[in-house]
Amino acid sequence: MNMAEIKTKAKGLGIKVGKLRKGDLIRSIQKKEGNFPCFETAKQYCSQKACCWRDACLPGKKNKTGKAWEKKKKEYTKKVNAEIKDVKKQLADLEKKAKKLVGKGQKDALDEIGKTKEMAAGLKKRLDKYSSAGEDAWKIAKKGMDDAWTDLRKAFTKATKKFK
Repeated sequence: MNMAEIKTKAKGLGIKVGKLRKGDLIRSIQKKEGNFPCFETAKQYCSQKACCWRDACLPGKKNKTGKAWEKKKKEYTKKVNAEIKDVKKQLADLEKKAKKLVGKGQKDALDEIGKTKEMAAGLKKRLDKYSSAGEDAWKIAKKGMDDAWTDLRKAFTKATKKFK
């Protein structure tokens, strides 16, 4: 079904179409029809055998755009995981150097390293949580993760300045 047909079906059910995306609109139709609103949320299997959206919904079927965003999500997740791993390694090296410092300098350096480690762990946890999210949730979560990654880089830079 093309978008015009989907909008017509939605309007026929009394759904305000507005600027809803295709997936959101179809989930609204599913809900209005008394079905489970699950369009494009299944990974590999769907128990809704009688669903008229099934072919357009499941990954690997007619949903080519779903494959594109899933690929981007997978690449992004892989890249950020590698960067987090690298930051953690560098923080471990900095921590060894910080332990050789004395007095307030050591305490300040270890505090900054600790804060940065917590940020890295939080970003990793968030990334793991949203790596299985659907397209709309992923797009929203990705913006937050981008911001968190920027904050982590700033904190890392601040921690490394303790050694200059």
